[in-house]
Amino acid sequence: MRAATEAKSAAKAAAAAKTTAAKAAVAKAAAAKAAAAKAAAVALVVGLIAALVAVPLVSLARIAAGAGPTGIWRALSGPQARVAILHTVAVAATVTVLAVAAGTALALAIERRPGRRRLALRLGVAGPLVIPEFVLGFAWSQAYGPAGLSDRLAGLTMPGLFGPAGIIAVLTVYGLPLAYLAVTAGLAARADPALERAARSAGAGRWTVLRTVTLPLLRVPLLAAAALVFVTAAGSFAVPQVLGTPAGFATMPTLVYNDLAFSASSAAFTGLTVVALALVVLVLLALGPLDLWLARLRPSARPESPLTASTARTAVDHVVTVIVCAYAAFAAAIPMLTLVLTALTRGPGLLPVPANWTLANFGAGFSGGGGVALLRSAGLALAAAILAPLLGAAVAGLARGRWRGPVATGVTLAYAIPGSALAVGIIIGYGRWLDGSVTIIGLAYVAKFWVFGHRPVQAALDRLPPGLTRAARLSGARPATAVRTVVLPPLRVAMLTAAGLVFILAFHELTMSTILYGPGTETFAVVIMNQQDLGGVGATAALAVVLTAPVVAVGALATWLTHRSSRSARRPPITPIFRNDRGLTYPRRR
Repeated sequence: MRAATEAKSAAKAAAAAKTTAAKAAVAKAAAAKAAAAKAAAVALVVGLIAALVAVPLVSLARIAAGAGPTGIWRALSGPQARVAILHTVAVAATVTVLAVAAGTALALAIERRPGRRRLALRLGVAGPLVIPEFVLGFAWSQAYGPAGLSDRLAGLTMPGLFGPAGIIAVLTVYGLPLAYLAVTAGLAARADPALERAARSAGAGRWTVLRTVTLPLLRVPLLAAAALVFVTAAGSFAVPQVLGTPAGFATMPTLVYNDLAFSASSAAFTGLTVVALALVVLVLLALGPLDLWLARLRPSARPESPLTASTARTAVDHVVTVIVCAYAAFAAAIPMLTLVLTALTRGPGLLPVPANWTLANFGAGFSGGGGVALLRSAGLALAAAILAPLLGAAVAGLARGRWRGPVATGVTLAYAIPGSALAVGIIIGYGRWLDGSVTIIGLAYVAKFWVFGHRPVQAALDRLPPGLTRAARLSGARPATAVRTVVLPPLRVAMLTAAGLVFILAFHELTMSTILYGPGTETFAVVIMNQQDLGGVGATAALAVVLTAPVVAVGALATWLTHRSSRSARRPPITPIFRNDRGLTYPRRR
């Protein structure tokens, strides 16, 4: 009997050991499978970055290296290239100083105003950002240039509008909202009102507090704003093309475009490739030391007390309101009103009164394939708006730990590369199969604007509580259910915002499109620029109005979604109740 009992116990122990070993083997296999799947996903993301970023850069370097040191020096030391490099650096540096200074001043003044007034002032400052660069430059030429609206009504013109002064002015207007948004984010994350109050209590004046407390805390956002504005100004093509080409003022992007459009020799192509690569090097030299210095900084903690806004209207409030309204009117409202009036007026030189209004300019603009180009641009922008957030979510979700930094840098690098250089690199890398096609334009859009699909999604994922997904899994939810019910709902607004931003940028993109398009693949922005080159002022204005309208609509929708998200974020949080494999059940807010 005892032997039988011992045999049964031994058999049970063996069965339990076998079951434990089987479970361990299954868990090990599952872990290995998950690790292999993650490695494959990371490899896919790295491969996409290599295809969209590394291939164009390597292609540029390969063609430039083929010229040898002598050829590179000859291309860069030629009179046109030397002058274009000097113009590009001077314009970008000047725009950076002006835009960052003005954007910082407006951010410090506006973000301390009450919420309702602050929203209206923010929209006034950010207004020019939703206007396409080409449209903004053309609108300024019609509003403040010779024979423009101000000249016909008051005999006043902006001195030097066609030339470096006008380019700097328009690019400053375009870069100021970028600097303002960067500094505003820094004020929300890094500024500490308690330190400012302590300095004021110690007897320091406002300027001393600003110089010794506020600005040192904002050094990282200020440097980020400077880098963003410099990259945008250095890579700008549309504004120098509209305001600089008539005056013979060339920058590196316009020089690359003109050489590619009007020169057919292999030596000229090699020269423009060297100039394009030099533009990339210029941008990386501006950003590289900044990234290294920022990496050494210790992250500052978020202040416990938020920025306080005064509730009573003061004289400073009135001054700030007047300045923002004057800026919004001069920078965007008057030029865009002039653009609409020009589109409605029968011909150049006529007063924009109702007796001279007509819709013939819209018909003339769409008579040469403008409608097809509009649909093509909308399709390309929609495709980029779908792909960029999906790829951004893939990068944010898969590239974690030690992979996060390098992968995010690779995605950001594509945006830092000037559009003209990226387009030339894509032609060299993929032109053999895709030259002149719609596909190559879409490829460039995804590569350029991938970062705007990645950053909002990454920020939304970082705000998720780290244990929430694990709690859902422990409660019995499957991985797909946990992702669908825990991860995706907070990402919905972020992905919609990213899609709207990518759609805006891709819909009015001009720099890469002018280099990549072929017969029958013109985008709507290219059609507008070609119409402007032909001298059709009314038709150009009509098409520019059509280009701007959907961009403004999508921008307004993205603003509304962001404002709605910020309002919902202030509500009491929902506590999830994990029940079974069906997922999560949320109680109602009280």
